[in-house]
Amino acid sequence: MTSDDWIEHYRSKHHGDTIENNTAPQVTSPVPQTRSLIRNHTELGSLFKITLTNLALTILTLGIYRFWAKTRLRQYLWSHVEVLGDRLEYTGTGKELFLGFLFVFLVILLPLFGGIGFLNTLLVDNPVAQQLLGGVQTVLIIFFIGAAFYRARRYRLTRTHWRGIYANQTGSAIEYGFMALGCYFGSLMTLGLVWPVCSVWLKTYEMRHTWIGNQQPEFTPRIRKLYGPFMAAWGMLIVYFIAWGVVFAGMMSAFNTPDPDSEQVAMLGLMVVGLYASLIPAGLIFLWYRGKAYNHFVSSTRFINHDVTSAITGGGFMWLTVGNALIMLLSLGLASPFVYRRYLNFVENRVALTGDGDFSTLGQGEMAKPTTGEGLADAFDVGAI
Repeated sequence: MTSDDWIEHYRSKHHGDTIENNTAPQVTSPVPQTRSLIRNHTELGSLFKITLTNLALTILTLGIYRFWAKTRLRQYLWSHVEVLGDRLEYTGTGKELFLGFLFVFLVILLPLFGGIGFLNTLLVDNPVAQQLLGGVQTVLIIFFIGAAFYRARRYRLTRTHWRGIYANQTGSAIEYGFMALGCYFGSLMTLGLVWPVCSVWLKTYEMRHTWIGNQQPEFTPRIRKLYGPFMAAWGMLIVYFIAWGVVFAGMMSAFNTPDPDSEQVAMLGLMVVGLYASLIPAGLIFLWYRGKAYNHFVSSTRFINHDVTSAITGGGFMWLTVGNALIMLLSLGLASPFVYRRYLNFVENRVALTGDGDFSTLGQGEMAKPTTGEGLADAFDVGAI
């Protein structure tokens, strides 16, 4: 179904048929206008040329060119995505990304983790202290990854222009890092049951500090909307771990006997293979849940009297992700242009705006932009495209 077909389906489903009366005086229609949010104009030939050139130059420069490679790809993708009739523009530079990485790596991460490594050698005769130090290192990594995501998001927003207006993000990466850390340990303590609460909490913080020009989107998610699909995924995973426990107990029992027969060994081997194979449906159902969550988050967004509508389904997102993963795996990453195009087509056909707001009221924001790139995200290799 194309985006135009989806829009017509949305109109007929939610708003009924329009009244056809050419002789009636023109008045403002009470039916909100529905428009596709984006139009994808990317071309596979151009994307392949950029991808292969970037790969060659990154190899020749021993990885240094990757900052400029990422910038070149973003510039192409942004400039070939149309939002409400106007294309996006990416104004970031490879130099900004490179300097951001150098600063974070040389000034923050190298001294910090170098110091932890030095202390670890001093405590070689104290295994308890080494374990505590390892725990501290794990906590720091989780915190820095959370902060890295937030800083990278701010950088990309400030380098994204639409009609000459750029976006921005306030808030604190440090605060977000501590929030992510709390979510990690909360999920660990509750066997993951708190994750829908955490995902809403983190996403609300992001959106509450997001600016597009001089205005902010409204974001009103509901935690209870996520718990139904989440519990289905969570229940399947619990069954999986219980089954693993039963098999492990059986293995220990069989191999503790003086002379396990060949049938016992073969049966246990089949059970182990079956349990590993069951990871596939367990992973698929969590992708299904993520699709449900994305659909809810998109549908909970409103901007300048426009509601963002979503036709994303759990199954649709699941197969998009699986397909993209298989494309990347089977092509050793060389077919990434197909992945970019599939993702943009997915959004184009499933996300739209409905409403009658006036975007001419949108003005430029006055908040400062970061001067360097997403250093933490590059250091931990968690940055987006």
